Amino acid sequence: MWKNGSWVLHQDIVPAHSSLSVKNFLMKHTNTMLEHPPYSPDLASCDFFLFPKIKSALKGTRFESIDAVKAKAMELMNKLSEDNLQHCFQ
Repeated sequence: MWKNGSWVLHQDIVPAHSSLSVKNFLMKHTNTMLEHPPYSPDLASCDFFLFPKIKSALKGTRFESIDAVKAKAMELMNKLSEDNLQHCFQ
């Protein structure tokens, strides 16, 4: 999608993402960019559905490495049904 210019980047308002150097880079390399309106949590459904679900499943577990954390998180996400994910956007 990037090669043919048919994608849109949804940019959030994290300070590291909104610095002048990042903005300049994105203006140079991005076709279309959608700014994230301030104080708009409805655009970050994962913050209110997906991340807490994964976080609660991982709570209290000790991992030997970062790779083990990533593998377990991916395992949990792969177990989510389509209906579960649709709930996130309803």
